[in-house]
Amino acid sequence: MSLIVTMFVREGMVMSSDSRLTLNSNQGQPGAQIVQQLAVSQSDTNNKTFLAPNNIGISTCGAADINGVPIAGFIESFIAENLQGQPTAIEVDQVPTLLLNYFRALPVSPATIFHVGGYKKEQEKFIQHVYVVDIQAASITRVNLPGVFGEQGAAWNGETDILTRLVNPVFLKNGEIYQQLSTYSIPFQFFTLQDAIDFSVYAIATTIDSMRFMPRAKTVGGPIDVLVIKPQSAEWIQKKNLHVE
Repeated sequence: MSLIVTMFVREGMVMSSDSRLTLNSNQGQPGAQIVQQLAVSQSDTNNKTFLAPNNIGISTCGAADINGVPIAGFIESFIAENLQGQPTAIEVDQVPTLLLNYFRALPVSPATIFHVGGYKKEQEKFIQHVYVVDIQAASITRVNLPGVFGEQGAAWNGETDILTRLVNPVFLKNGEIYQQLSTYSIPFQFFTLQDAIDFSVYAIATTIDSMRFMPRAKTVGGPIDVLVIKPQSAEWIQKKNLHVE
């Protein structure tokens, strides 16, 4: 599993992800009736956010492999085969359907969710498009409302339980009575682009740090990649690179 966060504000959008690849394996003695399932952190160098042609961002979470092959390679193949070198540029609103068809056509349909973000020029204005694509459910959902100025907000998928507890109301049970703790909503509608960057990193980093102290699989971890997309440009604010130790 993973955690991916996409923020969309008036100035642009931010797509962020962690880098951990976790494998599930069974542990038990031959003939034993009790088998333990282990989640093993295999790598902290997995790419989960990608920059495609026409300044389109793609993030992934969920199943991290297909038949034992890391899904990052399949996403790079998808970009090369469907988005690069086309006679006309592929628009962001076309990518979700192309993604869904590509991964549904594989021998194994992965339990994977994608975020797709970018801009499309409509009536001389650059309009934000942010989608969530669920491969196994065969669903495509646009999460930002269409309009001249768009709506500010956020979408996150993957290991979201820690972040959900932080941003939603919390109640304490006292007998049969539930008492709500003080709740302060996050005013996404007032976020600047820098706020969006900071929140996306906070969301993933807090999940990583919280998991460290919990007796659970450490499924979110490693470097945090941060991609910023604006109407006519895109840049990596933070990106792990190939290197030699």
